[in-house]
Amino acid sequence: MNLSFDAQVFDKFYDVEKAWRINMEQVNLGVTQQKNNSGFKSVDEDHQDIFNYIDKLQNIAKQPKNYEYAIIILERFIAFFLEHVIKEEQLLQQYLPAKIVEEHALLHQSELNYLDESLRTLKTKLSSQNIQIIVAQLSREFKNHIYRYDKNIMQQLLEQKR
Repeated sequence: MNLSFDAQVFDKFYDVEKAWRINMEQVNLGVTQQKNNSGFKSVDEDHQDIFNYIDKLQNIAKQPKNYEYAIIILERFIAFFLEHVIKEEQLLQQYLPAKIVEEHALLHQSELNYLDESLRTLKTKLSSQNIQIIVAQLSREFKNHIYRYDKNIMQQLLEQKR
C-alpha cells in the first residue's frame, strides 16, 4: 500500500481538528468534570484526550478520502497513551502497594498491545469497517478502564494521600 502525503490537506485537517477540539472541550467541560473527576487534573485531562483520539478515529471512518489519517491519529494516540501510562503509573507507585500498581500496569500493557495490533491492521487493510471495529473496541475498553478501574484506583490513591 502506498499512502501519498499531501501537506496542504494535512494542514487543513489539522486546523479543522484544532477547531473541533476547542468546540468539544467547551461542550464537554461540564460532563468531563462530572464523569472523570478523579481529583488529579492532569490524569483527568489525559482521560478526556483518550476519548478525543477515539472520536477523531470515528470521524475519519466517515471520510473515505481521509482514511490514511486514521494511521497518523492512531500513531499519535499510541505515543500519547504511552506517555499517559508512564505518568499514571509513576503517580500510583508513590502511594499504592506494588501489587496494585503491577496489576494496573498489566491492564495498560494489554491496551498498548491492542493499540499496536490495531495499527498493524490499519497499515495492512485500511477501510472504514476496520476503523469502525477498532473504534468500537477502543471505546469499550477505555470506558471500562477509566470509569471502572481508574476510578477505583484513583479513589484508593486519594485515600492513601490523606
